[in-house]
Amino acid sequence: MLIAFTFRAKPGKEAEFERLLSNPETGKLAAGLMGASRNILFLGHGRMIRVLEVPEGVEPKSMAEIAEENPDFGDFLHKIAPLIQDGFDLDDPRSLEEFNKRVMVPLCYDVRP
Repeated sequence: MLIAFTFRAKPGKEAEFERLLSNPETGKLAAGLMGASRNILFLGHGRMIRVLEVPEGVEPKSMAEIAEENPDFGDFLHKIAPLIQDGFDLDDPRSLEEFNKRVMVPLCYDVRP
């Protein structure tokens, strides 16, 4: 199963936004904690597009759950939250849940030749 989401940096915050997101170790950590087998990041011009591949039958954990269980991931979310345009307040779980709904991109098709 593929999951995709996208969001933008606040104007003037693009460089810091891209610096934080471009760390492959953070991406690897996030993928593992969510239950994904693959984490693909497209990043540029202040926009992030992330595609996660989750094995069939695996229910990915929410970012709020992961932040509670893993302090390093929680620290990352606290750093990135103020940089995101129309982002979230990590201290309000509903805010993060609503953010996730806004940034998810529904799968249109998955074609394999």
